Amino acid sequence: MTNSNRSDFLPIIISIAICLGFGVSALIWNPYNTKQKSKEVQKLEDILNLLDEKYVDEVDTKSVFDETIVEMLHKLDPHSNYIPAEEMKALAESIDGNFGGIGVRFFKLRDTICVSSIIAGSPSESIGLRAGDQIIEIEKENAAGVEITNDAIMKKLKGEKGTGVNILVNRYGTILPFRIERGTIPIKSVVAAYMINPNTGYIKIDQFSIPTSREFRLASLNLKNQGMTRMVLDLRNNGGGVLQGAVEIVDEFLKVGRKIVSTRGENSPKQTYMSNSGGLLENVKLAVLINSGSASASEIVAGAIQDNDRGIIIGRRSFGKGLVQEDQQLRDGSSVRITIARYYTPSGRCIQRPYSGDYDAYYEDLNRTEESMFSIDSSVFVDSLSFKTLAGRTVYGGGGISPDKFIPYDTSGSSYYLSSMEWSGAFNQFTFDWAKKKQWFENRKWTSFSDFDQSFDSSDLVSKLRDYVETEFKIVPSNEGEFKHSNQRIARRLKAELARQFWNEDGFYKVYNRTDAAVNAAIQSLSE
Repeated sequence: MTNSNRSDFLPIIISIAICLGFGVSALIWNPYNTKQKSKEVQKLEDILNLLDEKYVDEVDTKSVFDETIVEMLHKLDPHSNYIPAEEMKALAESIDGNFGGIGVRFFKLRDTICVSSIIAGSPSESIGLRAGDQIIEIEKENAAGVEITNDAIMKKLKGEKGTGVNILVNRYGTILPFRIERGTIPIKSVVAAYMINPNTGYIKIDQFSIPTSREFRLASLNLKNQGMTRMVLDLRNNGGGVLQGAVEIVDEFLKVGRKIVSTRGENSPKQTYMSNSGGLLENVKLAVLINSGSASASEIVAGAIQDNDRGIIIGRRSFGKGLVQEDQQLRDGSSVRITIARYYTPSGRCIQRPYSGDYDAYYEDLNRTEESMFSIDSSVFVDSLSFKTLAGRTVYGGGGISPDKFIPYDTSGSSYYLSSMEWSGAFNQFTFDWAKKKQWFENRKWTSFSDFDQSFDSSDLVSKLRDYVETEFKIVPSNEGEFKHSNQRIARRLKAELARQFWNEDGFYKVYNRTDAAVNAAIQSLSE
């Protein structure tokens, strides 16, 4: 039999792997059913042995097995999943909100590891590493001018707390050795928190991890001490995470005894989460920003705020993930993330989008995405999916949270040229290069963000950026008109990215949000 016929056997192999997946699952979750074990496992072993002995090509059973488990779970719903053992550690770090490392943010610039910022209180800060440093050697292995992936860099720098790593740094031509003892590095989920105006605070949450609610409370308390009586809570492009974090954040806004969310499933008893007394933000006016990238825990927050008439929801319809998952660890360290329940907003909405069994179509869903970006999607506005908020307003289920105030996607100044620069990382690389060239990391030109904001005019750098991206990234505008069309947005992004180099995400959003339509709509709504 020739290799050209190999594809004819793939359905057979996949079918066997599916059976194997069910069989192994049965063994793991029902270890005492020996009669079932002997019948099913023996048959699977016979078939696999036959393939080993007779099949024309070598069969990578592990790869086929892993892929088929994923396919099997996705036939049930789009969020049940199989997670290989090697991916579990990174996933656990995301949930726990920390990892063992040295505490630097970096990116690769011309195959050199460049430190863009140092995390406050980290081991790197304590031993004197600085933004602008270039890591050229890790554990006596060359790390400069060689092809190395971000994953490979992270594996070399991360490790258990208390373990050491030796690096060599190039600081403006001076070579410096450092030995850094790794510590616990937080993964911040509250990435920005600042006062937009004297009474309006802004908080952006990137994801929901175990420490998120604590981070949120600390940020909120800090802003209240600065005079905050109104809040813009930005959950755009927040794909969710830990349910408890969302519940605890909503609790800060609601009076005692209000429903936040409930969950129930065929094999999962109904559980209802209620608000407690003493919420930190019960008297703070609230606007929540969402878009099609807001999912899961983000939708729990938005749904609870909307159904309790506690604030205004602004933006575009959210993703529509109304399913709750639970991880079941397997013996080899891998895990099955299985859907155990649906969650329901206080009015009774299940906002899970319909699922046909086509996993790719579910996530692409281009028609829905395009419509919801530029106009209100009326497909969910049907009587059978209508519910009432606490104050009697009509809201709808059927897939995602529909905002109270719709904000279409802002296309002013957009172009293929601008998008190419944004996707390539050109803004980040250019601003780092420029700041390093001017030695602004060493000798701060500005004493504060306010000083920077008032004195720095990014329009002077736009033409320099244009030359830079043409040389470094081979990106050029199609014509002069395209460049002029995007000129103002390029200048704004340049200033925001340079602010990020020195003041991290706070600096970026302080600049970028000034012309953000949803943020400005929120400020206006809160002042009414």
